[in-house]
Amino acid sequence: MAKQNSAYTHQMRQLTDYLFARQETILNLWRTRCFEDNQLLIARSFSREEFNDELSVLLNVLSERLMGTPEQANAVEHSGIHGLHRWQRGYTLAELIHELNYFYAVIEEQFISFLALYPQTQVQVMAHAYGQLLGLSKDISRGSVMYFDQLKQTTALKQVQTLEDALKNLQSITLQRGEHLRQVSHDLQGSFGVLTGVANLLKLPSKKADREKFMELLSRNLQAVESMLKQLMNYARLEAGQEVIEHQPFDASELIQQLVKSVEGLAKTKQLILQADGPQQLPVVGDATKVRRIIQNLLLNAVMYTEKGWVSVSWALENKERWLISIQDTGPGLLNEPFSSLANQLRPQVEPTSAHQPEGPMNHSQGIVLASIKTDPAKSTGEGIGLFIVKRICELLKASMDIETSEKGTLIRIRLSVNQKGM
Repeated sequence: MAKQNSAYTHQMRQLTDYLFARQETILNLWRTRCFEDNQLLIARSFSREEFNDELSVLLNVLSERLMGTPEQANAVEHSGIHGLHRWQRGYTLAELIHELNYFYAVIEEQFISFLALYPQTQVQVMAHAYGQLLGLSKDISRGSVMYFDQLKQTTALKQVQTLEDALKNLQSITLQRGEHLRQVSHDLQGSFGVLTGVANLLKLPSKKADREKFMELLSRNLQAVESMLKQLMNYARLEAGQEVIEHQPFDASELIQQLVKSVEGLAKTKQLILQADGPQQLPVVGDATKVRRIIQNLLLNAVMYTEKGWVSVSWALENKERWLISIQDTGPGLLNEPFSSLANQLRPQVEPTSAHQPEGPMNHSQGIVLASIKTDPAKSTGEGIGLFIVKRICELLKASMDIETSEKGTLIRIRLSVNQKGM
């Protein structure tokens, strides 16, 4: 194969990075498309993990093929596992092919979206991308049909270890809360130290320009202290059980779009690509104020701590009972304690949906894996308590919170009840 020019390689890397940043959006759009099809009624009863099954692995395979790197998973094997799961849940072969066609269509739409963002992309790059998508679709079809023909029996997962892990996680969360409050107290002490030092400097004779610099530093630190104190007060109120839940009908889609619009200016200033995808309307019953606080905290964190690349926001109905909001960024990941502990505790559990082989579930199905990463500690401030506030509000609303993080970025997924009042 002839050696490609540097522009081709750069553009292909851009495309794979874009697909990575849009992975959760791709899966949510696919799920929404299938749920809207009356020929796929069975799918509406699936959880997110059941519905996506092995498709996140296959998205990774597509990226590996685009870059010509060694494949970490066998596409035929994983599509066979996906096909077997569908057979076990009562799908016909026609229904399986029907849902996969939606999957390919969503990926093709992402290619078109990428071209709109990068119109200078070479024709050869997109031709290669479409060729690899076609090849992947052939492998997926081959694997799915094979497992439909063989009619294998599924195996049961053992739940004891999962319950033990959950108990350990609860104990760890308790310890980590204390550690985080200690860290915030340390940050506050440092800020007050700066304030005291600047106040003392203002007493000394100095030039007007120096005094203005001191006043600016004083003002900036006062704002930081005020923000941290507000966060601590919110956290303390949640911990004390003083929050009251109010159930009212509201449009979750409208609320999310308003919040995305509110951070567009900040994203533009940082030259980030901010994209939001989901149904135009998503009527739910719940506490709109608390849902707003959850999304606002996560969205601001994603934009503030991502230096380059994308921030993707997507939302969808998971099934008749739950809806979900996902915020994915290409920032440095959740890095130091106690955030890395929180991320490990909230890593999605593998449900018994991919245990369609004797050896049990495969770790590939998460798509994004946790990694040990180092970063600049100066960027970790006490304001990070917002992440713990989000978790506490989720507990209050009986919502779930998943975190997937690596050096490539972070994905936080929140699942909420469609009708909180009926819980």
